[in-house]
Amino acid sequence: MATVLVNPRTLRSARKQRRQLVVIGNGMAGARAVEEILARGGADVFTITMFGDEPYGNYNRIMLSHVLSGDETDAGILLNPPVLVPGERHHAARRVRVDRIDRFAKNVHSSDGRVTPYDTLVIATGSRSHLPPMDGLYTPAESLKQGIFGFRTIDDTRNMLAHARAGHTRHAVVIGGGLLGLEAASGLRRHGVSVDVVHSGGHLMSAQMGPDGGAVLRRSVEALGIGVLTGCRTTAVLGTDRVTGVRLRDRPDLECDMVVMAAGIRPTWTWRCSAACRWSGPSWWTIRSGSRMRTTSTPWGNASSTAGRCTAWWPRSGSRRWCWPTT
Repeated sequence: MATVLVNPRTLRSARKQRRQLVVIGNGMAGARAVEEILARGGADVFTITMFGDEPYGNYNRIMLSHVLSGDETDAGILLNPPVLVPGERHHAARRVRVDRIDRFAKNVHSSDGRVTPYDTLVIATGSRSHLPPMDGLYTPAESLKQGIFGFRTIDDTRNMLAHARAGHTRHAVVIGGGLLGLEAASGLRRHGVSVDVVHSGGHLMSAQMGPDGGAVLRRSVEALGIGVLTGCRTTAVLGTDRVTGVRLRDRPDLECDMVVMAAGIRPTWTWRCSAACRWSGPSWWTIRSGSRMRTTSTPWGNASSTAGRCTAWWPRSGSRRWCWPTT
């Protein structure tokens, strides 16, 4: 989902010169937004700069499970080349993170030291894997422990494959029994790794189906040789520098040398914004906009806080949905 910030000053000068369009995020949402802008003649209206934290062109994240299982290649899920917008006026900044947005000066400050002005700003930063709060995630040097993986990017998938194929991986634990966790477990199982899925809910995919459907799904998953532990919460990852197991609440410890975190996602919020972000409680950042996902004043964004919960607006359906906290 993309969020658009518009500078009203540019409305008066739009006919005189090209406006500066900055897109933060070169994933599926950001790239599709640029595609639609170009299809409507936007190349003659805007000078476009895209910032992306990854070095690749945008790709279909839904297909990452197929890459993990070996049914698809990295190249097979690419949707656009790294330079989506050809031309000397346009720029694609790969592996460059936006550190700060200055709404007063209408500038974006990036990790490569550049300051990029904008007239219109599209925020499409997407989400990241959620690491549930538990002990033992990090080494004494405060780096993520060897053998712990998220499952959100091409790099995540490549690292999981390399670890599974290294020969020393005998058993993996997938934390989270939703769709993503089950896909990760199935993919690893196809590489000969023994897998257990640990899910805190009473049955698999508890957010999508009831207990009866969960029971049928469990039998199908177990038929693949995948262990299932439901109603079970992971409290710690064992090992000093690398994973040696996980500790479960009210269950015996599980020995493993690989842990995959598939316990949901959280919005990517790595940058600071002057006089624009609104803090609305101990665990909520909110971004607020109108039904067209656009704002011209403070506050701004694609979500809002209502009665202590975060909501997002889908303009086409006219519906309001509950979103997640950013803890």
